Amino acid sequence: MKHRIALAGVFAAVLVTAACSGSAGSSGTSSAAPTSTTTSAAASADPVKWAGTFCAGISPTIEGVLELLQVMLGGETDPAAQKQALLDYATKSGTSMAEAGAKLEDLGAPSPDTQALHDELVKFFTDSGKSLNTASEELAKLDPNDPEFATKLEQLGGDEADPSKLQEQIKKLQDDPKLGAAFKEAPECVAMSEKLKGLGG
Repeated sequence: MKHRIALAGVFAAVLVTAACSGSAGSSGTSSAAPTSTTTSAAASADPVKWAGTFCAGISPTIEGVLELLQVMLGGETDPAAQKQALLDYATKSGTSMAEAGAKLEDLGAPSPDTQALHDELVKFFTDSGKSLNTASEELAKLDPNDPEFATKLEQLGGDEADPSKLQEQIKKLQDDPKLGAAFKEAPECVAMSEKLKGLGG
């Protein structure tokens, strides 16, 4: 349990750091524009809308982490309350990540040169959503009165619980010349960054 609490704390700190360092994303250096002679079936997604969908997808996860921290670091020792807080987090995050993956896939990549990053993020959201939903189902089966509750809780989750994974994805988006600029413009990303700046001090 302590491991999960610490992990959630690191997760929140990582997100605060990532959101606050948004200015590092687009420093005016633009990569060579590819000659897009091939026209995809769907029109290229608007970069700002794409970035907004990304931020809208991770915002519930961030909120879930913060709510989880309030319970865990607020001195809550009741295993049933801890289980409920973790269940709320996993359910909320799993749903939002899975939905974001589907929405980004529907939108398509903003441009040919962002296709690889787009595909990677769609996979990240989709896989994370599935993993969190699975963890949520497993968590729901745990009995908080079981003496082995904390031990069994430790065994739940996998890579989706690793805060560095989401940090990597946010940084890739911010470092991309086109999407980094869109990240700063999208209202959803601006709102998320401002909220986290306030929380991060």
